[in-house]
Amino acid sequence: MRLPYIMNSPAVGNKNNGLMRLINRVAAPFKMSIRIKLAVVLSVLLSLLAVVIGIIMIGHQRRSLEDQMRSLAGTITGEFSNNSKMPLLQNDRLTMNLLVQNLMNYPGIINAYILDEKLLIKGHKELEKVGIEYHGYKEDILNAGGPYPRLIRDDEDALTFASSIIFKKTKVGYTIVIFSKKFIQQKIKEARSRIILITASSIIAVLMLSIPLASGLLNPIFRLLKGTKEIALGKFWYRIHSDRSDEIGDLILSFNQMASELEKKELLKGAFDRYVSKPIADEILKNPEKIHLAGERREATVLFADIRGFTGIALKMQPEEVVGLLNNYFTTLTEIIFHFKGTVDKFIGDAVMGVFGSPLYISGHLEYGVKAAFGINKALEEINRLRGKREAVQFPMGIGLDSGFVVAGSMGSKVRMEYTVIGNTVNTASRLSGIAKGGEILVSEDVYTKIAGNVAAVEMPEINIKGIEKSFTLYNITYLKGEWEKESRETVRMVMDKMGREGIAF
Repeated sequence: MRLPYIMNSPAVGNKNNGLMRLINRVAAPFKMSIRIKLAVVLSVLLSLLAVVIGIIMIGHQRRSLEDQMRSLAGTITGEFSNNSKMPLLQNDRLTMNLLVQNLMNYPGIINAYILDEKLLIKGHKELEKVGIEYHGYKEDILNAGGPYPRLIRDDEDALTFASSIIFKKTKVGYTIVIFSKKFIQQKIKEARSRIILITASSIIAVLMLSIPLASGLLNPIFRLLKGTKEIALGKFWYRIHSDRSDEIGDLILSFNQMASELEKKELLKGAFDRYVSKPIADEILKNPEKIHLAGERREATVLFADIRGFTGIALKMQPEEVVGLLNNYFTTLTEIIFHFKGTVDKFIGDAVMGVFGSPLYISGHLEYGVKAAFGINKALEEINRLRGKREAVQFPMGIGLDSGFVVAGSMGSKVRMEYTVIGNTVNTASRLSGIAKGGEILVSEDVYTKIAGNVAAVEMPEINIKGIEKSFTLYNITYLKGEWEKESRETVRMVMDKMGREGIAF
């Protein structure tokens, strides 16, 4: 079939585009939906197709009728010639006149003659013309040789056929039959009326079927539109069912694949949110190129918070209770770390490691780290106070914090890797956490110098720390000052309220 080529050809494409522009211009004031627009386009195109087919059918029917009438006229003339043979030889005028009269009963015949070899009229519907010479198309009649009827005249109103009357190979006369073209035109008019009626009925049927047809074509588009709205609302699990195997089916398949990838990304983001705060997670997902997985030297603040004497306490509790209680503690600590733009690098037994300034660099990472450490200390005080009321085991926590250069990147083996930070800053924070007593926040002298205007601290006796050659001066931060203290306390109150709403008990 050449129809696809025709429909995609530039000429037809331009016409269709022009038609759509015209429909859009007309429909604009009425705010027609795409369903109605498509129905109008289908109706117009199919109606034009029906009209073109009707015109072609009328032309074909006209030619067919003309051919049939010519063939019928020739057959009638030939039969008339055969029937007139014996009456002409016998000069039986009565029979010849009866033959003419009978022939005139055929619809469409307006005149008929029986002539002898000298073109004298021997049979005619008007008896007074019998015996006189025929003055019609003499030359045409004389040249109409052969036994078969010939069309000798094709006038505007009539067709004239002539046939020789042959007896024993001798021409003894002629027959002439004149057919009216009005009869043919009447038949053509009747055929045209029938075709116009059929075409009109087809157009009405097209108009009635165009809207359901347009709906059938557009339903997948509407389902896609609904799907995009659902995805925009965050319903990434939404899928569109389709059993189509055409381009629309491919489009729906692509939509479902896109939704699946978005769902995976959202799950990944949800998992990522467990390690970093939501603003940082959003920023990383928006600009992943900011992360250098291969390793990067940068400034950061590292915090370790470790429960004192947890091993001995855990031996007195059921394993399920220990895990549940640890999860509640870690949830509270994580909320505080996230609030101050930190990330949870890892959980190590009963300890948590928080990092401020990685994987994204944050200006003021030391400030955020100190506020988070103080917030964790105050939250643990509140939790232990609540547990003390019901004489439950309390969990004192020591905190160590250091700030400086670290190496951040993806580390591990070929089969398992994790993004973390390493370096002297990490080691120092871990060592300080190990020696900190419950409720203490230990920092180095360098760190204390940087934040001295915003904190109150007690200088601790110099000690030797494993891995550090010289003696180490430490400071225990006892409280924060001004806005630092206010922000930290408000964060603790907000987190504890959230834990209460979520039913997390200690």
